[in-house]
This record gives sequence, C-alpha cells and structure tokens, in this order.
Amino acid sequence: MNRAPPGVSTAEVRAFGLARVGFPLGLFSHACFIPLFWYLDQPVMAIFNIASVALLIWGVRAAWTLGDIKWPTLLTFVVEIPLHAVLCTYYMGLPPFFIGYILFPILLFPLIPYYSATTRLLLSLGNGLVFVACGAMAIMSEPARPLTDGWNIFFFFFNAGPIIPFLGLFTAIYANAATTAEEKLEREYERSERLLLNILPEPIATRLKDRPHLIADEYPSVSVLFADIVDFTRTSEALSPPELVRALNRAFTRFDELVEKHGCEKIKTIGDAYMVVSGLPEPREDHADAMVALALDMIDAAEEINASSDFPFTMRIGINSGPVVAGVIGERKFAYDLWGDTVNVASRMESHSKPGVIQISEATRAQLGKPVRVDPLGDMEIKGKGLMRTYAVSRAG
Repeated sequence: MNRAPPGVSTAEVRAFGLARVGFPLGLFSHACFIPLFWYLDQPVMAIFNIASVALLIWGVRAAWTLGDIKWPTLLTFVVEIPLHAVLCTYYMGLPPFFIGYILFPILLFPLIPYYSATTRLLLSLGNGLVFVACGAMAIMSEPARPLTDGWNIFFFFFNAGPIIPFLGLFTAIYANAATTAEEKLEREYERSERLLLNILPEPIATRLKDRPHLIADEYPSVSVLFADIVDFTRTSEALSPPELVRALNRAFTRFDELVEKHGCEKIKTIGDAYMVVSGLPEPREDHADAMVALALDMIDAAEEINASSDFPFTMRIGINSGPVVAGVIGERKFAYDLWGDTVNVASRMESHSKPGVIQISEATRAQLGKPVRVDPLGDMEIKGKGLMRTYAVSRAG
C-alpha cells in the first residue's frame, strides 16, 4: 500500500506516516476514555470524547485512504487536543497528566507541511501558551471534579506512558531530520565545489567566493598550448554522435589527467580543440618545460588511443610563451579565460603545425631548460605578426 498520494513532497509523506500512527492511537485512547469518564461521573468529558472519536475516525479514514489529512490534523491540533487537556485539567487537576497531550501539537506542528513556517511556529507557540495557562489554572484553583488517588495514578500512567516514548521518538525525528539536512547540504556543497573547480582554478574560485567582482590578472610570462585532432570533421562523419562523444571523452579525460600530472591549468575545450596554460594562476619559472613535457605526453597518449580504437586519432599541437591577461568575466555561465597576443600566436602555432608535430615559437624555445630535441622549421607567416621562427620539439634521443 502506498504511504502517501503520488507526487507529494517528502514532508507530506512524513505527515501521512505520522497521521497513520497518531490518529489510530488517539482514536483508541479516546474510545477508552468514554466509558471511564461516564463511570467516574465526568459527563462533560465523556460527551467531549464522543466528539473526539468522530473527529479521529475522520482522520484515520483520511490517512489510510490517502485522502486530505489537512483539516482533521488542524482541528485535532488546534481544537481537540488543547481543549481536551484544558477541560480535563479543569475538572480533574494536574495529577492525571492530561495536560501532557499538549506537547504533541507543540512538537508536531513544525513537521506539518500544509502551512508556512511562520504559521507553524505561531500554532506551536500558541499551544505552548495554552500549556502554560492550563498549568497555572490548575495550580491556582482546585479541580471541579477531583478523582481519587488511585484513579489519578491510573490516568497518570495511562497518559504519561505513551507521551514519554513519543517525546523520545520526536527527538529522534528532529535529530534525524537535522542530520539528514546537514549531510545533504554538505554533499551539495562538496558537489558545487567540485563543479566550480572544474570551471575555475582553485585560487580564482576562492577569490570569486570571497569577493565577487571582475577578475583580470596580468601575467608577464606563461606558456599557452593549443591542440586539436587532425581531420576531425571528416573523421567524425564516420561515427554516430554517441560514438563520437565517447571517443572525445576518452581522449580529453586522459589529457585532463596529464594536465594535472604536469601542474598545468586546462582552460577550455571547444569541439575537438583543447587549450592549456602553464605558469598561472600560480607563477612558475619552468612553465615552458612543463608545457612541452605535457605536449609530448599528449602525443604519446594520442598514439595509444589510436592503436586501441577505430578512431583515427592524430594530434596537432602549438605552443607559445609570453604575457597574458587571465580572468573571469560575466555573471552567468562565466568561465576563466586568457587574452592577449601570446594566446593568438599559440593558436597559430597549432593551426599551422603538421599532424603529430608539436610546433613551438622562438619565445618558448628560449625558455626551455630541460633537454628535449628542438628542430628548426623555418620562418612562418603569422597574421598580424609577420614572419616568425618556429621549431618542432620531440623527446631527446
């Protein structure tokens, strides 16, 4: 059997669960009160409990047939329970502990999802005031129809018996709800942090969270890498869209691992193009060496992928070094990006490179410190720059 109507919130599922337990227990206790109160010459309370039984039957039926429990719940918490407690305390005093039932709406109203948080708080506080007023009334006046000590003890255990365990249950419910909410918030925070760090370098993400504003930092010397797949458009036509996405994901996931290994920073991917920078946001003197080492590993990774799949995977890579501006612009779908002549030249290094070749500029070659093989490729015409001397790098033989 369903616990709640389909499509309702988690809070409403919880409310139905409480109703399916609370209404039957309340019905049982009030049904027992009717003959007891007649026997004890408490006619007002006996008649009141007949009305209470009718209300609780409505609540039981609504809870178990997945009907509307809003109104029977409201009438029970706002009218039946507090009025029953006040009348019992007026007629029989504090010893039977009927006043204790007011604790139920005080504790349960915050869990009822049918009203705003403010309304639930006010209704809970209202029952709290009734509890205090009822206790004060009993202290300042004698009961109208007092019971014998034996009946006072009987009703005390009859009433306190279920109230005390339920108080423990409510405490557990609140503790579980708080723990669950805190764990969910922590998971969501960790998830959002991971997503943010996939978009921005950690130092930039920290700055953006601490003080949201335009970020534009100048870096005097970094190395920028562009890479793409040779004949990607023609090759992709032979693959279905899912196959193409899987192939790119496999390659770029491997490249991401290599970027992290060499301490570089991935900037973005656009289609089959892959852009990386070394030397920011934390400056490093060996940025050119790190970038060339990354490029060599990317070529090796591409060959491994090529050998183990039907996807003809050949990389073309270009690297340039120099000053850039790096930052975050925009407020929606923002991204960390690079600007400057260094970036444009790096892109030209890649677009004019040959398949399987890592082409670097003179600026990058001048900053290399680790041993690699550097072969001159001659001068290349760069739009807006004129002739530039370029080189091909490979592993030292």
